[in-house]
Amino acid sequence: MTPTTAHDALAALRAIEHLREARKLLKGIGARKAVDKVRRALKSAEGAERHVQRRRYL
Repeated sequence: MTPTTAHDALAALRAIEHLREARKLLKGIGARKAVDKVRRALKSAEGAERHVQRRRYL
């Protein structure tokens, strides 16, 4: 496993932030199928962020 950088951790957090915003906007327009897909992507991104946090920083 390669060590992570601070940039990796910030990128994961930014992705989560963007997905949360997308989920909120899609809910607002009633796009239920898209909201479900974004929820799944959000769960995946949160798992990736946890993985980044477990890796040692450079």
